[in-house]
Amino acid sequence: MKEKLKNYVDKRYRGRPAGRKSKSNNDVLKSIAHIAAKYELDSGSLLDAFNRAWINEEFQYGALNIKRRKVDQNTVTFLVTLKDEVVWQFPIDTNILKKCELFKHSIPIISEPLHRKYESGEKNIEELLDKMRGISVNARVIEVPPKGLIHTRYGEESYVSNILLTDETGTIRLSLWNNRIGDVAVGDTLKIENAKVAVFQGELQRRISRKVTMSVDTSTRDESILIKH
Repeated sequence: MKEKLKNYVDKRYRGRPAGRKSKSNNDVLKSIAHIAAKYELDSGSLLDAFNRAWINEEFQYGALNIKRRKVDQNTVTFLVTLKDEVVWQFPIDTNILKKCELFKHSIPIISEPLHRKYESGEKNIEELLDKMRGISVNARVIEVPPKGLIHTRYGEESYVSNILLTDETGTIRLSLWNNRIGDVAVGDTLKIENAKVAVFQGELQRRISRKVTMSVDTSTRDESILIKH
């Protein structure tokens, strides 16, 4: 069975156009997002799994088996299978594997059909679940980490800060980008509308898209609450 699978994969992926490698980073990150969504895995952890397979030759993540098949000067080709079924095979730039933490921010959020529908609208933090969309929350800022420089899937440089929010029911992270980072400070009250919820590195986060509306109430800024780690 393994030899049959190997012959199938070699035949399927032999002779791909060389020019495709110029877009491989974007293709890889999109594919990782789709695979993670399809098999209900965390996309960041899936990228970590490729890194481990690169180092250890093979790694099991969830029901998926990831195996290192070929190593070139700048790329590593992996075979992803579910039992004896081929899920994916593609060369990944070693720069992605070496800088997983940076490229995790560039993995797009893919909306796959859900097994159940979530009610949108205003929620408390404790009510938020992975893959919710169209959500509104009122919460206070209790931590604003230093912004970090990342490289987006469009080849651009951006700054991001995963601030920490709280209400009477719990806490959650909110990713703020570029100029929006300077709009908030510890103690501010935020009203966020039309957001979506996602799991990142095993932690729920509200991620802002262009359709999201965020209003900032700075009147509570003098009553800042700091979290010590």
